[in-house]
Amino acid sequence: MSTQPTEGKDLNIGEIYTKSELFLEKNKTPITVAVVAVLAIVGGLLGYKKFISEPRAKEAQEMIWKAQYYFEIDSLDKALNGDGNYLGFASVAEQYGSTSTGNLAKFYMAVIFHQKGEYETALQYYKEADLGDDVLRVMAVGNQGDVLVELGKPAEAATQFMQAADLVKSDYTTPMFLMKAGIVYQQQNDWKNAAKCFGRIVADFPTYPDLNTAKKYAGRAKAMAEQPA
Repeated sequence: MSTQPTEGKDLNIGEIYTKSELFLEKNKTPITVAVVAVLAIVGGLLGYKKFISEPRAKEAQEMIWKAQYYFEIDSLDKALNGDGNYLGFASVAEQYGSTSTGNLAKFYMAVIFHQKGEYETALQYYKEADLGDDVLRVMAVGNQGDVLVELGKPAEAATQFMQAADLVKSDYTTPMFLMKAGIVYQQQNDWKNAAKCFGRIVADFPTYPDLNTAKKYAGRAKAMAEQPA
């Protein structure tokens, strides 16, 4: 049976210190190795960021601007593959894929393949794009829904639209993707979920440009959902 210390008894600081000292002396080599290992990892991470990661990120930003210009003027092939002098998004994504600019290039590639009707490839790049910007991140998720609609997968499309709607609350993207999800549910005769989507738009986004359409769709979906099976 263990004995409890007497209430109010002073702690023997010297004894505790001695035990700690003995522990350190006994385990000096493993502790030293552990400390050195931690310092090496931290130092390696800092060094990687300063001498490799940051310069590569800056270099990637300098490489992508021409591809963005071609994208803006709808010269999609040059935007994707470059013009012989400047890199296209494909090369930027391949060479700088781990940087934020490399991931942005993947998003652009997804949009280009989406526009070209190469839906499976577009879906792949939408999934690969790891984006820090909230709007682009939501668009990458929601655009997968558009692709899945084109691929004849409405149930998966609706799931993507709902995920995009709830990813970041926004007066722009949230009602837009709720509307898309509601329309897909409506086309599948899933009137209950359609009514929920349209109803959320009406209740939470009074400034939504297509609010009147959402109200009309919400009323119809609710009426259909309440009909006996």
